[in-house]
Amino acid sequence: MTSPTTTRQDATAAGGADRSEPFVLIAAADGLHHGSRPAEQLVGRSVTAVTATDPTAAWALVDGSDVVRVTPDGTEDVARLTDGRGLCIHEHHGTVFVGGKDARLWRLEGGDLVRVASFDEAPTRDQWTTPWGGPPDVFSMASHGDDLYVSVHVGGILHSDDDGQTWQATIDLHDDVHQVVTDDAGTVWAATGRRGLARSTDKGRTWQYLADGLHATYLLAVAVTGAGVLVSAQSGHAGSDTAVYLFDGDHFEPVRGLPVPLSGISSRHMAARGSHGVLVTDDGSIYLSQDGGHTWCTQRRQTLSVDWSLPTNPTPGLSSVRWMRTDHS
Repeated sequence: MTSPTTTRQDATAAGGADRSEPFVLIAAADGLHHGSRPAEQLVGRSVTAVTATDPTAAWALVDGSDVVRVTPDGTEDVARLTDGRGLCIHEHHGTVFVGGKDARLWRLEGGDLVRVASFDEAPTRDQWTTPWGGPPDVFSMASHGDDLYVSVHVGGILHSDDDGQTWQATIDLHDDVHQVVTDDAGTVWAATGRRGLARSTDKGRTWQYLADGLHATYLLAVAVTGAGVLVSAQSGHAGSDTAVYLFDGDHFEPVRGLPVPLSGISSRHMAARGSHGVLVTDDGSIYLSQDGGHTWCTQRRQTLSVDWSLPTNPTPGLSSVRWMRTDHS
């Protein structure tokens, strides 16, 4: 699996879309797709992950090794990993971080990816592992202000407030975190494999675990919408009963419009911004929501406006989704 996500494209390329509206760019095994068109950037290259925090550019991790800057005018290969394999990419305070296999973390400095030595010495690292005894991996990253959060499978969530110079362990690493995100208020949300949805309002010092209304507490993906927090739940890592729920602040409610059960939703396969949501199931199906995640439809129904859309015929090899705005404010 490789990575769907979002970046900026010229609004005219989206059929004259309003620049104030978000849209999705899908990154797949054959490149980056915008709207329903074939891949137009990084054509023929397998995109592992993409992050898009700047309205004018995105950063792509290609083939698990190459960091590429993506703009409406084209792409630029900036750096290459030579001492590991990357799995996710994130921009924090203008610095690009790559997380990867063996729970390694790199930062982009000039044209080089430099290993973050402090992360190699992070608290509890000697306890990181996987259920099958293999090495741990960095699964996801999230930011709010000065706070950077890095989730390790299985190693919990590490927090830094000094651009990665020092780290603090937060959640119980045995909770098996699969994805971490933050909302506009700075609340940290984590999809865990053991205790459902975890929430922290104090930068990870304490956690509340939420599961009322879930049919299972093994969560793989999480995303924040204007209506609440979306999660995917299933009975274990090989569960065939995947369902999506919306947490409204009090309890979980099953969303409407999705097949029951779904084929599965992996970490970073679900994203949201405001009232818009998108998810990609493990069989490559793409579903969209325009009401904060309450109801969903498949893209094949063609119910969405042209300013934010996904390929009508998904390309095999999708892996993550992210939103971005096209405005320059």
